Parts: sequence; structure tokens; C-alpha cells
Amino acid sequence: MGILPRLSTEASGVILALVGALLFSTKAVIVKLAYQYEVDSVTLLFLRMLFALPFYLITLLTLTSDRRKSLSKISSKHWWGLLAAGILGYYLSSLLDFVGLQYIDASVERLILFIYPTFVAIIAYFFLRERINRVQGIALAVSYLGLIFVFMPNLGHISVTEDFWKGALLIVACAFTFAAFFVLTQWLVKPFGAKAFTALSMTSACLIVCLHFCLAAEANFQFSSIASEVYIYALIMAVFATVLPSYLVNMAIARLGATRMAIISSVGPFSTLTLAYFFLGETLAPEQIFGALFIVVGVTIISVERKRAKKTPS
Repeated sequence: MGILPRLSTEASGVILALVGALLFSTKAVIVKLAYQYEVDSVTLLFLRMLFALPFYLITLLTLTSDRRKSLSKISSKHWWGLLAAGILGYYLSSLLDFVGLQYIDASVERLILFIYPTFVAIIAYFFLRERINRVQGIALAVSYLGLIFVFMPNLGHISVTEDFWKGALLIVACAFTFAAFFVLTQWLVKPFGAKAFTALSMTSACLIVCLHFCLAAEANFQFSSIASEVYIYALIMAVFATVLPSYLVNMAIARLGATRMAIISSVGPFSTLTLAYFFLGETLAPEQIFGALFIVVGVTIISVERKRAKKTPS
């Protein structure tokens, strides 16, 4: 039966959440390692999704007959929502992330991307009419103050032509599209189920990425021109930074809830910082480390407060 079934639901959930967060945190470092072999972002994203696609197709093929019947009864608006979620969360967000990583360090990317829960709160305020209370407002301010500290070493030369600011804006856009995906997920997971939703949304995203690559690739493109190391990194990223964590996180949420999962996922930025230091030689300035603490604290408070506010009767 393995180790997890003998553990309590809470203990197994913590382990799943921690492992999932740590695996997700490796993605940016793997992308930067692959970029050392002169591969473009679209090709690398295509290889990642191509290697991940079979795993999600196998999941769909192994769905129970009852689950398949329930999927056939889901309304068309939910199916269109799932397609939108796949485009926003795993195609557009991934594309913006991969392109942004061409310009900025993996450690800075992870810190910027980690602010996505603040965008979730803002989107929910404008489109779902969820109030932002005083604690959440302070936490938002703390998070963005931390982001200013992260940007501080580059504030002296702000220019749209600077590579850092190109990358930073792309990663901010990535965080926003992922936040929109997260809002959609809360609406879609219940009718589809976590397992089917993950497999279906990822499959749609994989197919869209493949279509993008076919349209963008040059007519004389040769796969043999890609370094073998890129294929290895893409496979590692597909299995260990895409497929495995996507399922582990969903399993953890089922055991712990989204709020506790969000708290545990705060190890992600620090994991990326550590990996980037050892594998890429990246370091953060003291003010950036200070900003990282602000971001993690602010985002964690926002995640907890949004859940608490939903439980409190108005």
C-alpha cells in the first residue's frame, strides 16, 4: 500500500503539499539550464508539453465509466471555461514565463510569480464582488512593498529597453494570467473533479502549445539541430516540474484545503533561490532577500484571510 496510506490524512497532505511545492519550484532553474544550449522559448515550451501530454492522456483513458458519464452531463459553458483555463493557466502563463526567463534570473522570477494570490484577491474584488478587508489590504501593501525591494537594484535605470524590465513585466503578466486561471479553477474543479480537470485542462494546453509551435517554427526547422541536453532538461521538466506536482498539489488540496496548501507552498520561492544559487550561481542583494520575506508574509496572509472571510457570514 505504500507509506502515505498508513499516515493520517493531514500528515499525508502536508507531505504531498511540500513535495509538490518543491517540485514546482525547480521549473525556472531547469528552464535557465536549458537556455544555455541556445534553444528558444517556444521550442522549449513545446518539448515540455509534448513530453507531458502522454501522462495526461493516460489519466483520461483511466477515468472510471461513472466519471465519464458525469463529464458528458457538464454544461457547455463549463467546457468553454475549461478551455479558457487551459489557455490562461498552462499556455499563456507558461509562454510568458518562459520568455520572461530569457531576461531575468530564476530567483527573481519566482519572487515575482509568487505574488499571483494578490492578483486573485484583486480579480475577485472586481469580478466576484468579494470584499478586501483591512488585513487583506495591509497584506497587499506588504506584498507590493516587498516587490519594490526586489526591483530596487534595478530602479536606478528604468527603461523599456532594459532586459530586466522586459522580463519583469512578462513575469508580472504571467502572474496575472495564472491568477485568472486560479479563479476559474475554483469554479470548474467541482463539476469536473480535480483529477479530470487537471488532465483535461493540461491536455488542451498541450495541444494549443503544439499548434503554436507548428505555426511559429521555420519551414526548414530540424529537431536534430536541438542539443541533446535540451531534450533531457525538457523531459525532466515535464515529469518532475509539471506532471507530478500538478497531481500532488491537487491531492494535497483535497486533504488540507487550498489555504493550508498556499501556506506550505511558501517554501517554493526559497527553494528556487537555493537551487538557483547552487546550479546557476545566482545571488540576491540584501534588499531583495528582505523583499522576499515581505512577499511571502503578505501573500500567506492574503491566502488565509480570503478563506477566513468566505467562512464568516456577512
